Amino acid sequence: MNEKDEKTINLDMLEHVENLSNQVNKLMASRTKSAFERYPITFGITILFGAISVHEGLKGVMKEFGLLEINSWYLIVIGLSLLTVTGTLYKKLEK
Repeated sequence: MNEKDEKTINLDMLEHVENLSNQVNKLMASRTKSAFERYPITFGITILFGAISVHEGLKGVMKEFGLLEINSWYLIVIGLSLLTVTGTLYKKLEK
């Protein structure tokens, strides 16, 4: 056998192993689900509880500092300014 035939046999063997591993991966992927797919209600409730906790915590901090007692238009302007700044930073960091 010459060197070209040995390379062809090696490449065929590697291709066969790769195809076999792809088939095994496809088979296992079809049998397994992510944790979120298996327990959507549990994750949904957990995410909801986390979001509400953060909201209430921020509201409590704002009450402590008296930020909720000022004019609501100031809060709207501050909130929109923060969203604009973070959106601009996100666009710059994305590039």
